[in-house]
Amino acid sequence: MTENYELFTLMARIDGMSNQFTKTDWKIVQYIKKSTLKFIELSAQELAKEIGTSDASIIRFAQKVGYSGLNELKYTMQKEIDKSSSSVNHSDYSALLNDYKMLLDSLFHLTNPADINHTRELMLKSRRIFIIGLNFNQNIAEIIAHKFMTLGLTVQALTNYDTLKLYQSLSQETDLFITISLSGNHKQLASILADLNKNGSSVLLITNYEKSLCSPYANITLVIPKTDLLFSSNTITREILILVLFDMLFHNFLSEDVKSFQFFQKAASYSRLNSDDTRDGLQKFMDLL
Repeated sequence: MTENYELFTLMARIDGMSNQFTKTDWKIVQYIKKSTLKFIELSAQELAKEIGTSDASIIRFAQKVGYSGLNELKYTMQKEIDKSSSSVNHSDYSALLNDYKMLLDSLFHLTNPADINHTRELMLKSRRIFIIGLNFNQNIAEIIAHKFMTLGLTVQALTNYDTLKLYQSLSQETDLFITISLSGNHKQLASILADLNKNGSSVLLITNYEKSLCSPYANITLVIPKTDLLFSSNTITREILILVLFDMLFHNFLSEDVKSFQFFQKAASYSRLNSDDTRDGLQKFMDLL
C-alpha cells in the first residue's frame, strides 16, 4: 500500500468536509496526501515552511477537521498507518465496515437538520413531487417515490429524459423536483433545471458537490460524501448513502408531522404497533426511537 493510500479513512473524513476548506486548507490537504509520513514527523513551524503557510493555519486546519490540535491529528494518522501495515490482508470485511462507518458519520455531519426541516416543509406544500433519477439512478428514484407515497404525498419517479422534458414544459409553481445527480455536471440536466426554475418550480439537488452546473438552480442542496479515497471505493454501493439520507428525511416526517405519521400507519402494513397500547400513534413511535 502506498503512502498516499494509507490514510483512506482519515482522508475520507477530510474529503467529506471539502466544501468548508479555504485555499490554504487545500494546500495542507495536498501536502498530507503526497507526504504523509513527513507531515507526521515535522513540527508546525517546519510544516509551515514546507507548505508555504503559517503554523497557525496548520493548527486551525487540524481543529477544523475535528481534532484538538496538530498533535492529535498526527496521532490519528500514525494509528491509521500502523493499523494498515499490521493487516495481513483485506480478505475479510473489516475495511468495508470501517469505510461504511466513516461514510455514515460524514453524511450525518454534512447534513444540516435545518435543511431536512426545510425539505419536509417544501414537500408538504408541493402539489406534485417528482424524483429525477436518470441512468444509474433510475431504480433508487423509484424506491424513494414508492416510500414517500406511504406518507400520503403525490410522488412520481422521472427516470428518462423524454418524460423529464414533458414535465419540463408543464411544470408549475406548486411542483417540486428532487434531483439525484452525484456529479451535478450534466449539461442537459442543468438546462432542464434552469427551465424548471423559470416556471417557478422548486428544485432539491442530491449531489457529491456543493458547487456544480446544476447547483445554481437548486433551492436546497444536500451533499452526499464522496467515496473516491476509500479503500473499498470500488465495492461500496453509493446508492446506500442516498437511501440513508432519505431515511433521515422520512424520520423527520414521522416525528414532526402528525398527519404524515397517521397516513403512514394506515398505508404501510409494517408500521403496525402494539394494538394493546393506548397511547396515540405518534407518541408510541417516538417512544420507540
